[in-house]
Amino acid sequence: MDLAGIRQNTAAVVASLRERGLRLVAVTKGCLGDGRVAQAMLDGGAAAIADTRDANLRRLRAALPGVELHRIYLPPLSDDFESGDVTYISSLEGARAVAARAPAGGRRRLVLMLETGDYREGMIEQGLEQVAHAVTGDPRLELAGVATNYACFQGGADGIRDSVEAVAAAARRLRARGWDTPSVSAGNSSVLALVRAGERLPPEVTELRCGEALLLGQDALLYQPLPGCRQDACTLRVEVLEGYTKPASGATARRLVLGVGLQDVGSGALRFVEPGIRDLGRSSDYLVAGIDAGGADVGPGDHVDMVPSYTALVAAWTSPFVEVRFV
Repeated sequence: MDLAGIRQNTAAVVASLRERGLRLVAVTKGCLGDGRVAQAMLDGGAAAIADTRDANLRRLRAALPGVELHRIYLPPLSDDFESGDVTYISSLEGARAVAARAPAGGRRRLVLMLETGDYREGMIEQGLEQVAHAVTGDPRLELAGVATNYACFQGGADGIRDSVEAVAAAARRLRARGWDTPSVSAGNSSVLALVRAGERLPPEVTELRCGEALLLGQDALLYQPLPGCRQDACTLRVEVLEGYTKPASGATARRLVLGVGLQDVGSGALRFVEPGIRDLGRSSDYLVAGIDAGGADVGPGDHVDMVPSYTALVAAWTSPFVEVRFV
């Protein structure tokens, strides 16, 4: 993990958003809420830090006292949880769960999640007013804004613009009915595909929540490099355990057995830094790679570097068999 690369990527994204009057909330769930990574993001200009897991939020609070923390994971109804300074909810039950855990005499800030085509978390538009009314009527709660999430579950590239427009329209309607929504979060790193293309975002939008763009230097919709960003800030280095030759199939004759498998990187994509090496498949403990004719001359005991996709990065960071090193 190259912290200078994280700072550079964050600064580049912050600059592109600042031109549009937006702020960046940096997401650290891809690195288990690591305080060093979060600090690099803050150094790059992020205004706040967001995460999904209780343990991560506790870790961040201990490492970065005073930093604004967002819980971007729906609160459970059956157990205690870390609410952060801002908590995202999608139901009346969620609002009540947060209110029940508010400190005596204090208030919890809530952001209402709107469903805009990803078909994951978020309430339909008709439910917003009911929840907004409940939140503003409870002295333990404060309505901080409205948000959406897209391109994490089923949302495709053709709907990203509609998603952004929908959350902006919802904010306008809430404001027209007398509810203040100071924060309008239009989504995650997928929205940066629109920013990179030079498209204007609705004026209601105030911020984005980005993690993948800061860690990997790409948007999360088309997976294209972002201007001024590095794509090698996170590198997975794996040892070659065996090298052998199989009867040629196509252009691949030589194969390598690498010491990483599904339990370490899941099914996430991996891009080899050395040209001519390809991922042929994985079992639970091993990855089999093919070397094209004229490709790298590597064998047992050597190491090869790969750039993980966001899915692979999250899996690798949570694997007890992968060591994280900072440079």
